[in-house]
Amino acid sequence: MEKKKNNIYSSDWLQLHPYQNSARTDFYYTQIANRILHRIAPLFDSTDEDFLTLSESEQKELSCMLAAYFEDAISQTGIFRAFRQLHRARYGTPVPFFPIGNEYADDEINKEDVQFLVWHYFMQLNNLEIPLPPALALFGKIAESVMEILDEEYETAPENEKMQEYFRFTDKEAANLHLLHSKFFWLGTQSYLFANNGLILQEEAESLAEQAKNDNMEEQIPDIVNLLCNDFGYNNTTELCALSPAQWLAEIVGEDSPAYAPLRSIGQKYTGYFRFEMQDGGKPGFRHIATDRAFTVNPQSLNGFPKEMKENGVILYTGLVEFNGEWWLTGQTRSYEENEELLDEISASNDEYELFEPETELPDEEQEAILADLLANDTTDEESEYSHPTWNALLCDELGKKFLYRQIEKQQLPALAPIQQTDFPLNENLKFILNYIKR
Repeated sequence: MEKKKNNIYSSDWLQLHPYQNSARTDFYYTQIANRILHRIAPLFDSTDEDFLTLSESEQKELSCMLAAYFEDAISQTGIFRAFRQLHRARYGTPVPFFPIGNEYADDEINKEDVQFLVWHYFMQLNNLEIPLPPALALFGKIAESVMEILDEEYETAPENEKMQEYFRFTDKEAANLHLLHSKFFWLGTQSYLFANNGLILQEEAESLAEQAKNDNMEEQIPDIVNLLCNDFGYNNTTELCALSPAQWLAEIVGEDSPAYAPLRSIGQKYTGYFRFEMQDGGKPGFRHIATDRAFTVNPQSLNGFPKEMKENGVILYTGLVEFNGEWWLTGQTRSYEENEELLDEISASNDEYELFEPETELPDEEQEAILADLLANDTTDEESEYSHPTWNALLCDELGKKFLYRQIEKQQLPALAPIQQTDFPLNENLKFILNYIKR
């Protein structure tokens, strides 16, 4: 009996888009994704390496990702263009790993782009545990097969006007932090470059929901998930160029957009316990209870707040974000009447006292000792056939990004060993890789 074909449907395709009702071009690109899927699926039958094997659902994900890259190029929405510009500004080339010749076309489609995206998908799928070389033969075959389809369709493929409109902003929209948040939250969790971040967020949400059930707090699950998602949107750092989702959206819309400067101004979100204090002139203010730090808040961010939450002395568990030089209240907010039990809980929380403290790395001498131990372990771990001391050092949570950057500058990290080939371009791209891992 002939094996039934694995197919991509509109519901699969729309997972990488910020709308639920299909655009007029979505059927076309769903068909492109299916053509990609049916072209690359046989390539996986020829590999017996576990780390290069994709399930049917994973093959669909990869195909949709590559079709979305094509849609992005045709529609000129600028997602991959922003990556090219950032990478060129930092490292001198439009994409990492591959030698770029005269045939490489900015703002168009390129085999190097596709091969990089295939590598990116596999790296996220394997949780960065294996130092996969981007020039693996399988990745090259996938890129060649996909480019045959995309080149054939390039001149006649339609633009997705709905996606184009998504990245346009009026002056009024650019001044609305909550609207901007909904846009860059989608970008950082569901767009084709960062969809894996959405899966990470989903796993965290499911874990927190399960813990809440075990603690008989099921009624609080919606609030817990809301807070997690809001914090993630503001504070997550993406794996590409170590930018936040808001910074990425700024690069995509460009300096001519009224949203560019506001997006670049968005800071970290700080979530904790604050006491409401109406300030002179009638401006709302908040004082962080643990550190006694005071904030003046933009009144717009309190629109819709009930009166009882805006009375002097009320304690709020909420989040503050700096936006356009002002502090804004954002995310889920809970109010409490002041009581000794709550104040004791706050005073006992290290997280509250360290809320505004930047993350610090271990002293250099401690990191040097940890690095020396990792590099001395030059035998293959039986549980991880593809482990490597240098890669393990890059993955090590105890080794900070600044410290490792200095080691790369001083050429203190030995070359990564190749897998299946002698050409291993990760070695020439360690700075990009460090930002990719340490985020």
